Amino acid sequence: MSFEDVVDLLDRTKVVAVVTTRAGGAPVATPIWSMVVDGVPYVRSAYGPGSWWYRHILAGRPVGFAMGDGAVAERDRGAALALPRELVTAAHVPADDPVQQLVDEEITRKYAGEPRSSIDSMLSEEARACTLRVTAPPAHR
Repeated sequence: MSFEDVVDLLDRTKVVAVVTTRAGGAPVATPIWSMVVDGVPYVRSAYGPGSWWYRHILAGRPVGFAMGDGAVAERDRGAALALPRELVTAAHVPADDPVQQLVDEEITRKYAGEPRSSIDSMLSEEARACTLRVTAPPAHR
C-alpha cells in the first residue's frame, strides 16, 4: 500500500477509521469523516480539541488509517484494528488558512445526505480550529 492509497480511501469513503495510540501504546480505532481538497487529505474533529484521537495526534503519537470501510469502527473497533493499516503524519491547519473554506465546501458536498446537525458540527468554529492536514510519513515522501 502507498500514501496514494490512503488519499484514495479518504476521498471515496464517507467514514474512515483513524488509528491512534493510547499513552500505554495500545492502538485504538475511531470512526471519523475525511475530506480531500486538490489531492490533499484533511480530517477535522467535530467535537473540538477534546476528542481522544485528536489529542493523541497532537501528542505526537503514531497515527494511521485502517485501509477499509471505517464504518466497521462504528460497530466494532477491534474489527477495524484487524484491517491493514497505513501510517501517516498530520499537521494542524490554522483556522484562518484559506484552505479551511475549501474543506468546508467539501464537507458540505461529500456529506450532503447526512443529518444537518452532523454537518453543522463539522463546520463550527471549534471544529475548524481542529483541522489536520494528512501527509505521508517522512520515509514515504
